[in-house]
Amino acid sequence: MLIYISQINPQKIGKIMASTLSQSFKPLRVAAALLACSVALQASAAHSYTDKLVAGETLQANESIKPIDNNLVYLVMQGDGNLVLYRRSDNVPLWHANSWGHPGATTVMQGDGNLVVYGPNNEVLFHTNTWNNPGSYLHLLSSGNLVVKSANNTVLWASNTSVQPVPTYSTPSYQPTYWNDNGTAQHNNNCYNYANNKRTDTFAQPGRAHGVSGYPMTGSAVYNAAVADGLVPTTASGTSPDGKTKIALVVAPGYDYHWYRQDSDGRWTHKPGQTRATDVDNSGVTISNPETANRGVYTQFVGYFFTPSDAVQGQGKADIR
Repeated sequence: MLIYISQINPQKIGKIMASTLSQSFKPLRVAAALLACSVALQASAAHSYTDKLVAGETLQANESIKPIDNNLVYLVMQGDGNLVLYRRSDNVPLWHANSWGHPGATTVMQGDGNLVVYGPNNEVLFHTNTWNNPGSYLHLLSSGNLVVKSANNTVLWASNTSVQPVPTYSTPSYQPTYWNDNGTAQHNNNCYNYANNKRTDTFAQPGRAHGVSGYPMTGSAVYNAAVADGLVPTTASGTSPDGKTKIALVVAPGYDYHWYRQDSDGRWTHKPGQTRATDVDNSGVTISNPETANRGVYTQFVGYFFTPSDAVQGQGKADIR
């Protein structure tokens, strides 16, 4: 079957067919195309488009559209000729038309329903094969899916992409009453639960949720088990760009581990085993620095981690068990 695209004369049909067959993903070319993105995106031009391109509308170089109800993704016609859908949080490409290397290319939502990327010489670089559907339009959904819809809103083509909102985290305050109930919360949640602000009622162990167990009680072994749980190593002065909570690991070599948590006021608190949560060390002094606090038998200071916590007590997001 011949593919019909409006605005193209019959001599171009062969080029269209060749273009249709050449849309396979080429990693090396993709990488080269994306290297040019940072420059192109800086000069994005303003226009009246929101989340749609309707019949007759065109995206010129450096013009873009985004969902009308969020700012999570955007579709840009890059200066290098590539039409690219990006996740805004980290500028990771979710989909592209593989049309890089053609500066001056444009994207047209045609009256026949076909979305076409034309090169500077009017050559077809990409199309959605949705011709013969007058009134169709391109729509960038808030979910991150890019679709061509017919006049009656039937989806004719889709990028099949999605984006989830970037999770946000927050640091809890010191609220010992939640943990010190002299019941299930206190007796079935230990220092690892408390540091991660995650109530599991399982006396959580580093690494157990991810198949890591039976390790010797050394700083390096517990450290690796915590990393297996997704905790992110950091330093005493490290800060988390996404609001994760800082916690600290110490070890009594060959015997036990212990964890401290830095609360929202900057001070450190902890919950030894089945005992009560507290903000003082073994000398009864408020803990300002877990490295210099009186830790009793936990003589080895191992290091700091970030954990995905939450301001609500017991509702941390770490995957521990």
